[in-house]
Amino acid sequence: MDHSIVGARIRQRRRELGVTQADLAQRIGISPSYMNLIELNKRRIAGALLRRTAHALDLPLDELDGVSERRLVETLVGLAHNPSFRKLGVEGERVNELIGRFPGWARALGALAHSEREASVRVQTLSDRLSNDPYLSETLHRMLTRIAAVRSTTEILTEYVDIPEDQRDRFNRIVHEEIRTLSDVGEAMVAYLDHTDQTDRILTPVDEVEALFNARDNRFAEIEQAARPLSPLLSDPHPVSRRQKAMALAEEHLSGAIDALIEQQAQIKTAAAGSRARRALSDYAVGAILMPMDAFTEQAVASRYDIEVLAELFSADVEAVCHRLTALPRAEAVPRFGYFRANAAGMIIEMLGLEGLSVSRYAAACPLWVLFRAQQSPEATIRQRVLFPSGERFVFVARARHTGPSGFGKPRHYVTNMVAMKEDDARHTVYDPGPSAIVEEVGPSCRLCPRTTCVHRVEDPLSE
Repeated sequence: MDHSIVGARIRQRRRELGVTQADLAQRIGISPSYMNLIELNKRRIAGALLRRTAHALDLPLDELDGVSERRLVETLVGLAHNPSFRKLGVEGERVNELIGRFPGWARALGALAHSEREASVRVQTLSDRLSNDPYLSETLHRMLTRIAAVRSTTEILTEYVDIPEDQRDRFNRIVHEEIRTLSDVGEAMVAYLDHTDQTDRILTPVDEVEALFNARDNRFAEIEQAARPLSPLLSDPHPVSRRQKAMALAEEHLSGAIDALIEQQAQIKTAAAGSRARRALSDYAVGAILMPMDAFTEQAVASRYDIEVLAELFSADVEAVCHRLTALPRAEAVPRFGYFRANAAGMIIEMLGLEGLSVSRYAAACPLWVLFRAQQSPEATIRQRVLFPSGERFVFVARARHTGPSGFGKPRHYVTNMVAMKEDDARHTVYDPGPSAIVEEVGPSCRLCPRTTCVHRVEDPLSE
């Protein structure tokens, strides 16, 4: 934890207990002058001295030096940068003092910020899905069709008064049936909308596959195990030949296991999703053959997760390396990675999510992301340090690559691969921006971004 929090917290707790600086200094075995320097944040405190101080103040050690306090600092600093509070003069530079002197209020503000962030994610998900939900589109079409039928029939009954009785009865039966069907459709829509708080509802084959990967934390241990004995069969050092060989091995030895795995997954409900899932898992298997997880993890740590170095070490492309990074086993000090792929039209065509990073799946994402900027500098790896309106900070690393046929006179088309990590996780990587790197303010999408002064805005925010 930042030492300024420790000093302020020690001073506040000492005063609450009615203990003088001299008394506390004597209890922990230091001079009063040194104790004064600690409380004024001019000397750091750690190790045995910190433990003795916590014991003397009757505080749990993690209240003076814990992960929860560091996260609270990050939350409140992010809250201070919220565009909505810009005119309030929030003293972001005094967050440490706030936590040290008023830890209860600081935690309360942190909890409110967390609740606001969750609400924003829910709004984004609902807005995104209600605008693109195929069920709603189909139901509205059915309602309009029934309404048109009722209107046409009643116009006939109204305009032609001399219709024979038997024909009039037939038209009345049509109106009765259409209205009854329309009522059923309306009830079904009301019941559906009553459950729109289920933001994890699966709508499309793409959603089904993404839900599968999310449920498995982007990692399939059974494929990893089955691919392990196949890796030694790769002997050609050329990347293209290696990948072709790995694809052949995956098709020959793992296709049955992949099909069986898909059949067992509750997330895969449609044939279209099954085909898409098979392609995604086949690519996963190819990556597992090219880069066995044990060796990949070792090299990833040694290279500090440098995607270009890893691509060269394993004779693989950057896209495959990015996928493997998202599948790293969870462990302390191992960063968590998300992955995004976008085409030249700016559409996100693949996404392996990262906790805390909310992305509009169907609508256009924020154009300020380096994901969309990278195609201006193809084949170059670009880092971006970003701050979201929620206060969340991430580091994005993007690289655009050529796709399609090569050769003179052939058009050049690019797709962009991007990995995302929390700024705190980036400290363990070669992409650590450090405190001097520029922080770029971005958002999830225009509809959900409160930064009304952004010159790149194309839609009004929902809050307007």
